[in-house]
Amino acid sequence: MRLFAWDKSFREIFFSQLISIFGGLIAGVFLAIYTDSLLLIPGMFILIPGFLEMRGNISGAFSARLSSGLFLKIVKPYEFRTKIVKGNLFASFLLAVITSFVLGLVAFVLTFLLFKVVVIKLLFIPVIAGILANAVEIPLALVATFYLFRRGHDPNNIMGPFVTSTGDVVSVLALIIALVVL
Repeated sequence: MRLFAWDKSFREIFFSQLISIFGGLIAGVFLAIYTDSLLLIPGMFILIPGFLEMRGNISGAFSARLSSGLFLKIVKPYEFRTKIVKGNLFASFLLAVITSFVLGLVAFVLTFLLFKVVVIKLLFIPVIAGILANAVEIPLALVATFYLFRRGHDPNNIMGPFVTSTGDVVSVLALIIALVVL
């Protein structure tokens, strides 16, 4: 009798968690390297945790909806350009942009209330970074979900940790680019 079985689901979950750990380490390294630049703007300390968390949550929900549609055969595994896929893609992107703006507004207000400093950049940094990050992360989640499903894997086992780690890396890079732009 085997006490521990390495079935397909366990392997998928185990290796996706490993990828998530390494992705988090990479994002942490980028964040550590650019901490001085990021924290020069008052309120970035308030903005960063929410911004990093948002990307994985939105892309994870997007991927889960696609995966459910694929398993229920509402979404076809070789058809990206259906109404339901386009609607989910648009909704995820719009949600990310609106949430980025609200997050910037919260950081702006808290920075003013706590430090009595007005930093207009706090309204624009998360929106620009959110657009940049979503331009990469949402299509990546779409393609990866379809690819994994077509290869016989369960995207529900893999995509959560995958989009969390790629979202962290992409979000940190997008914040750095948004700081450079502004």
